Amino acid sequence: MANWKTIHLVGFSTIVCASLAFADIRFGEDGLSGNFDNLQLRGNFSASLQAAQVDPIETNRDGSDVQVDGSVRLSLEYATDSALLFGIVADIDSGNNEIRGFERDEFYAYAASGWGRVEVGENDGPGDTLSYHAPGTGLGQVRGDFARYTGTVALLSPFDTRDAAKVTYLSPPLHGFRGGVSYSPEFEINEDDPDRRRRLKQQDVVEVAGQYNTVMRGTTYGVSAAYVTGSADNVADHQDIKSWSIGAEINRGALTVGAAYVDRGRSNLLPTAAARSEWNAGVKWHGGIWSVAASTAITDAGRTEIRRYGVGGTYDIWGNIYLAIDAVIYEEVTTNAATLDGFVSIVEIGVRF
Repeated sequence: MANWKTIHLVGFSTIVCASLAFADIRFGEDGLSGNFDNLQLRGNFSASLQAAQVDPIETNRDGSDVQVDGSVRLSLEYATDSALLFGIVADIDSGNNEIRGFERDEFYAYAASGWGRVEVGENDGPGDTLSYHAPGTGLGQVRGDFARYTGTVALLSPFDTRDAAKVTYLSPPLHGFRGGVSYSPEFEINEDDPDRRRRLKQQDVVEVAGQYNTVMRGTTYGVSAAYVTGSADNVADHQDIKSWSIGAEINRGALTVGAAYVDRGRSNLLPTAAARSEWNAGVKWHGGIWSVAASTAITDAGRTEIRRYGVGGTYDIWGNIYLAIDAVIYEEVTTNAATLDGFVSIVEIGVRF
């Protein structure tokens, strides 16, 4: 059976082709572009080869692995003469399935004007998009591709609905403040897993978030706060979502520094599980054709503390060809038990348009 996200992309591609049959369509270094009066098409594509050397926390994993990935992002936007924007976005990334709960596939429609922006469909909510936290680059460091091979990714922001179907409103910036709220009728992951403990099903999930930014002497200072709540389906024996975070970020030129505190509580955990919280912090430098970042995230899970330390970077080798490197240390330190530790180093070479 075809994947439903693939069906969405095929259907959207049909709409795009039919709508822009007579448009000025070009393909170049920046990807696909098409213009027909007030209608614009944009398309971005990538393919990559990833090799990893792994010292896993599990005892039954191989010491190395190779992955081949691809992604497609298509957008179609129409601008009215009164500056009202309508758009559709489809985004599929083949590298998602190996990382539990880490989503990058999207399919949604939006409308935007001076009153803000409304989004309807499968994409990230304001609990993620408006929250400041440790910055990352390339393969993501503590919330990145390392978890394809061992360990779990950091939260960075509140436990939210990822790319579940939702309705979102984002306000326009007003005196440095921007806010957002979303509603998702159902958030479900691993619904067919034979292990009930790995199933995730939450209903009526609401995300509320806001950020404030100010500029002083060429430096931008920002703070954020977010709260997520939802009702668990008791078939999965998990707790309701009640999670929040506060974060801060400083930007000056190519330098970004960010940090956050996340309270997950027992959101979507079993009733007997310990409540969880996380500190994360990091720094990033973006130098045009290259960028580097370092980040850490430490999760308090009762008797166990999960520590992640990551560094990584990207470099544009030539034209559209890029190189990305990540190295992450992962540790699970449990009281009166042996420490589980692992290490992942990743090299990726790819092409993107």
